[in-house]
Amino acid sequence: MSIDPPRQLPPVAPPQVPPPGGWPAPAGAPPAPRPRRWLIAVGAAWAVVLLVLAYVSTRTDEPTVREQRGMAEAGPLADRVIGELVAAGGTDVVAQLTPIRYRTGCRITPIRSGATLERGVAFRTTEADAPALLDRIADRLPPTWRAGTRHSEGGTVHSLRADAGDFVGVRGGVTSPGVITLTVSTGCRPTSDDYDPTVRLAIGLPVDTEPGRMLAAIGVTAAGGGGRESATCPGGGQVHTAWAPGPGTPPGPRGDALAAVRPADAVVVTDAPDGYAYRAGDTGVEVRVVDGEVRATVTIGC
Repeated sequence: MSIDPPRQLPPVAPPQVPPPGGWPAPAGAPPAPRPRRWLIAVGAAWAVVLLVLAYVSTRTDEPTVREQRGMAEAGPLADRVIGELVAAGGTDVVAQLTPIRYRTGCRITPIRSGATLERGVAFRTTEADAPALLDRIADRLPPTWRAGTRHSEGGTVHSLRADAGDFVGVRGGVTSPGVITLTVSTGCRPTSDDYDPTVRLAIGLPVDTEPGRMLAAIGVTAAGGGGRESATCPGGGQVHTAWAPGPGTPPGPRGDALAAVRPADAVVVTDAPDGYAYRAGDTGVEVRVVDGEVRATVTIGC
């Protein structure tokens, strides 16, 4: 048997490497297309339009996050919200503005700090009327706030939530028998050089001397440590709350001691061993004993 010799494969040509700059165009080939000038002009014009729209948006559009509106805008809004809450409480309760809480150092972003502002108002009423008062306050607030209340099945939790706009929220509820406390919060905002929450629009108001007069009526001398808070009422004007502490515990019922300074048309809101409060017109007065100290609080306005 004969064996065929192995077949020879044809040689393989080495791959051709293009010269620097690429292969030359074959003879007679059309030139490479160039971008049309009108496309370049349209693209440049569209970029200008986008820049203009972005500038106008930052100037006129409503903020979409709270970081876009600084404390110079959020602070006055919180002030007006407090006035709305006081007015919503009505004329048959005693309202009290609580001290402002302004804190710096919160983080807007990992590299940007800001400040938070909280303002509060407390309402004094009877223990039985507190849940119904919370509902009335929610009903009297602007509809755009979408205020709502929640009452637990056991009747132990009564709360209120509302959105006052521009990321300013209202939270609170019944915090103790006959007491409703509501807090207005701005969240963390950029600080503003032209906003100072400690600045008051007026000093030496008549309300400033009223707490001392109430303490004197029950035989207590006012001590240092008093203060005042103010807010803007919905219909104009302001609501002011002033307070002053005094040492010791006054003897006898506070109602009897305050009879000499209490107006004839005053309506007693609370009369308990630890506190006495009445409302007369747009003025609310409370004298309360806390930890061996007497505190008189007077609110006028709204």
